[in-house]
Amino acid sequence: MNRRNVNAGFGKGFSAEGIFDFLLTSIDQRTGNGKDTIPFHEWVKDITLDGKPFTYDRHEYLFEPYQDNHPHQVEMKATQMGLTSKAMLRVAYGARYGGYRGILYLFPSKSDVTDFSKGRIDPLIDENPDTIGKWLKDTDASNIKRIWNAFLYLRGMKSRVGLKSIPVDFIIMDELDEAPQNAVDMAVERMAHSEFKEILKLSNPTLPDYGIDAAFQETDQRYWLLKCEKCNEYTCLEDTFPDCLKIVNGQVIRACQKCHSELNPSIGQWVPRNHR
Repeated sequence: MNRRNVNAGFGKGFSAEGIFDFLLTSIDQRTGNGKDTIPFHEWVKDITLDGKPFTYDRHEYLFEPYQDNHPHQVEMKATQMGLTSKAMLRVAYGARYGGYRGILYLFPSKSDVTDFSKGRIDPLIDENPDTIGKWLKDTDASNIKRIWNAFLYLRGMKSRVGLKSIPVDFIIMDELDEAPQNAVDMAVERMAHSEFKEILKLSNPTLPDYGIDAAFQETDQRYWLLKCEKCNEYTCLEDTFPDCLKIVNGQVIRACQKCHSELNPSIGQWVPRNHR
């Protein structure tokens, strides 16, 4: 997939986003063993996540985003789509294999930082002692972790103090729509001297032309289109809602826009809407 001139963006609904071919090249230059590094989308298959082995089953739409290699990605998401987990795993993998100095993970508030650290990061470390756990070094604070040679900073977006004097190469902005614009600008400044300058923005959308929606409009705007197994027609649920929902035998199904057969959400294709 060629994204030289546009950012990678995965839309809402069934939307989504290894570390990436150009990172593997950087690894090879730094360590001489980049060719032996397993790609991100394969590495995650050996990870335990939320007490279970990682799998793409029932999340088939995530396989392509896990392979995405664009340095600026935008994910306009619904809940329970697996995108926060992907961001968390990308942090761990990138800290070990990406050559980063620092990674900044931003949340709406300080309490969100504590909840995420204790509820998501710490269990991920404990469940993977031979990989992520082994890479952890000499920090046990909720808002900073040292993973291999990279520092992971967990910060609330409403605190200017927490965003000062942190050199980073990769920024994740979780729930971007709740972030004040000055905090976003200050966070981006933290990458002024980085050779990577990677950004991942993800959020539930709130208002049109604001926050994640505005950021998504600047990307190639990829939507997950479901392929009908009967007539081979593709349906975009976002464009056809609510007509795409039909009641059959007392149950609501996702229906093909052409033949009205039930659609399987695992069978589809990411299609860019913006080809600029």
